[in-house]
Amino acid sequence: MITRHSILQAVHVLLLLLWSATAAIAGIKRMSLAAAVQEKLVQVDAVNVAGAYRGITTEVIVYNTSKEVVQIKIDMGTIFAPDSGRYQPMVLVNEEILMVQAGKTGRIKVQTFCGAAAKHCPARDHHYRWQSVMHDTLLPVLRFIKQNNLFDDLGQSAIWAITNDKGAELSGVYDYARPELSLRLLALVCKAVGKPMPDYHTVHAPMQQIPDQPAYVPKPLKIMATFQQILTAPKTLTLGVYNDKGEMIQKVFENQEFRAAGHEFGVEFEAADVTAGTYAIRLTEGSTILQEKKVVVP
Repeated sequence: MITRHSILQAVHVLLLLLWSATAAIAGIKRMSLAAAVQEKLVQVDAVNVAGAYRGITTEVIVYNTSKEVVQIKIDMGTIFAPDSGRYQPMVLVNEEILMVQAGKTGRIKVQTFCGAAAKHCPARDHHYRWQSVMHDTLLPVLRFIKQNNLFDDLGQSAIWAITNDKGAELSGVYDYARPELSLRLLALVCKAVGKPMPDYHTVHAPMQQIPDQPAYVPKPLKIMATFQQILTAPKTLTLGVYNDKGEMIQKVFENQEFRAAGHEFGVEFEAADVTAGTYAIRLTEGSTILQEKKVVVP
């Protein structure tokens, strides 16, 4: 099925293929935005045009200070830093091409994600400057997001898990409506940051894009975990969530009998109203702990 997204991707690929040929024929100087900035051939400004951090949010403005026509490639993973450290940097999702005549200004609107969860959302007309291009480790994640059209909370959580460099946030790279896709994305993110796959997942409130407000509330609404247990004989089991004093604060089931077989137990830990700390989700037989998962509530 041909979709609007697939057509746009095909057009984008065609533009990239034509980029080299067109430049060679016309004698146009071709270079990346990073190289043009370093060689001081251009001046770059960027302005938030949406009052948001995710989506088509930012207009990049390139002034060509040279005496040649330049064709600029703005790399996927380019970072634009805000004028104020209070606000989020923007991470460019796609690779873009912009041709700018000598002594003229070129403009292009680009799709972005937020690059710092703890920072405030931008307001319309906030200005940014070119800062750098993300390390190659981010690119497979960005490509996967683009290929699967994950320009939503799931895609943003993956970016934050890399740019914030906090392994605990890996648990948030998951959407229960899209489990298989989430796990494929999470595997790429874990590879990028060099950390193991988390053994539980967190559910957060929908991300907000309110100007001058934090984008991310770290405390989860729920923590979801799964236990798989093979019983070779009937057993009486208890499954629950325990605090650091060993007290059960949430019961899934208690002293329930299970036959000899393979079992899978799901846990939804309601975390919205508990205090910050480390909790244990335990599957026990009497005083014996069969399995345990430690979870962190920020």
